[in-house]
Amino acid sequence: MRSLAALVLAACAGSSPPPRVEEPKPVVVVETSEASGIPAGYIDARPIEVAQLGERGALLLLDETTNMIVPIFIGGTEASSIELRMTGEAPPRPLTHDLLDNLVKKLGGSIVKVQIDALRDGIFIGSVFVRASGRVFKVDARPSDAVALAIGNRVKIYVAKAVVAEAGIPRDELMRQLAPSGTGPMT
Repeated sequence: MRSLAALVLAACAGSSPPPRVEEPKPVVVVETSEASGIPAGYIDARPIEVAQLGERGALLLLDETTNMIVPIFIGGTEASSIELRMTGEAPPRPLTHDLLDNLVKKLGGSIVKVQIDALRDGIFIGSVFVRASGRVFKVDARPSDAVALAIGNRVKIYVAKAVVAEAGIPRDELMRQLAPSGTGPMT
């Protein structure tokens, strides 16, 4: 028995455990009424710019009722896509968000709205709502991707009030912080 245990331990000692694969979040079917109008506990936000902060970009979402800005740090590719969509410029070749837009349309669907739902351990959690086959589906998404899709499809962006309370910065304060860095004025 000892030799069997020793053999199993020796065999396992050289191998590493299998990599942890995160299961994809399920797509959730929501009530049609949930898909329209501002959800309870959320604010209507407007993207005002992608500010360059050193090597990183920050998507700035404005809550016009409180004049608070929620900055979300994003990657360079997402920043470029969002900036192109905000200015109405078309890239020379379709970017990932253009591909997603085209797929949704070809499958007979449409983007209904996007949400920034939570902030967990410094990570923003978002959702995209897609209408297809008479139903509305809520799909887990990175906020940068969700916002890029919202801008391209001219749909509303909603941010949870709890996210604004935790991550929001008064607009005037953020403008003072960004002024010395040479970023342009925020509209």
